[in-house]
Amino acid sequence: MSREADYTIKGFIYQFNKTLEQVLSEPNGTEITVEGIIEDIDVVSAGLTKAIQCKYHETKEKYKSSDISKPILQMLVHYAKNKDKNIQYILYAHFSDETEGEKTISKSDIETILKSKDKSYLNYISELKPPKTEAIKALLLKPKKSAEDIKKITTYYGTATDLELKIDIDNFLKPESFKFIIGKSFDSLIIDIKQLLETKSGFTKVDIEELFYPNAIQKIANKSILHNPEDRKINNTNFISGLEKSKKTAITRWTRELLTYSKLLTKRRSQLKLNLQANHRQRYFLFNESNIEDFENKIVKFISEYISKYHYKIKLHSKTPVFSIKTENDNLIPQIESRLHQKGLKFQNGLKGNDFFQGEFLREPTIISTKNWREFQLRICNYNIDSAKAINTKKSDDLFLIGKEDFEQIDKQDINIEVLEVSNLNELQYLLMLTDNFE
Repeated sequence: MSREADYTIKGFIYQFNKTLEQVLSEPNGTEITVEGIIEDIDVVSAGLTKAIQCKYHETKEKYKSSDISKPILQMLVHYAKNKDKNIQYILYAHFSDETEGEKTISKSDIETILKSKDKSYLNYISELKPPKTEAIKALLLKPKKSAEDIKKITTYYGTATDLELKIDIDNFLKPESFKFIIGKSFDSLIIDIKQLLETKSGFTKVDIEELFYPNAIQKIANKSILHNPEDRKINNTNFISGLEKSKKTAITRWTRELLTYSKLLTKRRSQLKLNLQANHRQRYFLFNESNIEDFENKIVKFISEYISKYHYKIKLHSKTPVFSIKTENDNLIPQIESRLHQKGLKFQNGLKGNDFFQGEFLREPTIISTKNWREFQLRICNYNIDSAKAINTKKSDDLFLIGKEDFEQIDKQDINIEVLEVSNLNELQYLLMLTDNFE
């Protein structure tokens, strides 16, 4: 994907929505690749590849040549290398004041783009109009170019009159080869996708809002980050049936941007309720603190409130919860432990001196039920190789992955996994019914 430096999360979600629209609207059997080999979305059907690059410019009212120069240059370079292939290049871009639909790009527009003096376009332009001097060829091959190098190259391209263009612009601009489409607004695209989901499935409007639409977006997002292009492919024939297997609403950085996020949190809360009501369940919480706002200041309050609600009855609450924190801050865990002690919460950290002992960490607390006394109420540790081994040795019933999921060392087989990519601990408290408000 050609990601601009200022590309926003909303821009990525717009692309995921456009990908989802292609998945739902193409004939069955169509293969769609997220973050395709050619463009943001590659659609292959009946021998034709549609290579779609998707841009979202919410803050720009009208498009200018500079807004579309880079994607068009990228398409031209690919076209120059693949003239014998049946590829249609589609630039799909939203500008707030442009009328939706196909726009005409003229030959003179392309010629103007090819004369651009923007130094970031030099590699594209030089591929389309190769230099004829060895000195410029050598400069272009340098991985790092000095300001003087760039000046020489731009001066050369600004004055050279004998350069040959490797493509025929008129052929590229034929409708079967290239289209420029002004895309729908963010909200309109979502409305249309939800309608497509309803048409293509037996889902109710409520289930689409609260479960299947956010999970479909997350499914596309998950595909987009996979390294192997083959793994990023979606055959749309079984997409809906695969979606039907989703029973938990995705709560991630992507679904946070949706207008229905508060409803999604409420739905996810109701899904978590049944297991949370059970007294005898082993629960482990794994936090990626770098992805959670104000984690250091809020985590002790969260742990305290969790213990007060779910682990305070000596006889009924027999499974000691684990709180494991992935952090680069060596002082964070000791600081949290000190604050837990000040709140009267007793914990086991498995440490003897500077060394972590799995047996000590996993041992059960001594309990004197007649005195309503428990040796410790929770286990806490830094997430590392040693603590991951301990977590794998004594598996939980429920494993809560909080923040961006990034716990590869954990054995997740035969465990109820709850992925909650919340942005702050207020949302987590709401999901776990520790509060009735997540604001």
